[in-house]
Amino acid sequence: MALGLTLWGVHIAWLVVPLAAWAGALLLRPDLPPGRRAALFLLGTGLTLTLVVEVVVLEGDIGRMNTVFKFYLQVWTLFAVSAAAAWGWLRDGRVLWRPRLWHGWVAGLALLVWGAALFPVLGGMAKVKDRMAPEAPHTLDGMAYMDHARYFDQNWDMDLSQDAAAIRWLREHVDGSPVIVEGNTVEYRWGSRYAIYTGLPSVVGWNWHQRQQRGVVTSPEWVTDRIAEVAEFYGTTDPQGALAFLRRYGVRYIIVGQLERAYYPGPGLDKFAEYNGYLWREVFRTGETVVYEVGER
Repeated sequence: MALGLTLWGVHIAWLVVPLAAWAGALLLRPDLPPGRRAALFLLGTGLTLTLVVEVVVLEGDIGRMNTVFKFYLQVWTLFAVSAAAAWGWLRDGRVLWRPRLWHGWVAGLALLVWGAALFPVLGGMAKVKDRMAPEAPHTLDGMAYMDHARYFDQNWDMDLSQDAAAIRWLREHVDGSPVIVEGNTVEYRWGSRYAIYTGLPSVVGWNWHQRQQRGVVTSPEWVTDRIAEVAEFYGTTDPQGALAFLRRYGVRYIIVGQLERAYYPGPGLDKFAEYNGYLWREVFRTGETVVYEVGER
């Protein structure tokens, strides 16, 4: 089985299958104490899960990550508990070992533990230093970095403090949950930032999660079509077409910031200033970032 799975591409099988079989065989011993039986069960379960996620994967999972890391969280916990129990039993049985062999084994174990202990120290330090704005204060405020950070995309050097000011204005002055429209980008960029930081519903949310979740009951094209509609709304020079879009989705606030100017350049953006006071009205401005409120028509 191990050879077959390894040849099939499940490379971890050569290690996991023999260990799982060994744990299963020991588990069946009738004279095994309950504590050891429980530890072997945890070990075998962890090994089995390690193998399962190599074969059974959620459809549409990016690089298997959502399957692997969520199951591996459980696997490492199972391994940790069984390893702690095994260490205690090995210590109790050290009188059966030759001194040199025992000391060598302990030295090897200590080296492995020391190597594992480096990660929370060095990894934590590296993560703390990995910041968009090193000069931003150390705080629990998840928006504080925006007052200092800049973001480069689509040949635009964006000053995130403008978005921060507009987001704070929305949070302080808007009641209820009115719909907003803002620029949409590919994953892991600055898109959907107003929906994220205000909690207000937007015409379309984070691209991949929307396709991943809604694709279960409908076609993912439903999401991509709406993204195209957002792009058309910002790009069109037809005010009636823009107004029809706003009515269709019940939009109350329009975001025209640096990201929208970067992703939807052209004369289509001129309509917002041109029809200000007629189809919508400016309620907030800072730098190149403007928030418009759509009137009731």
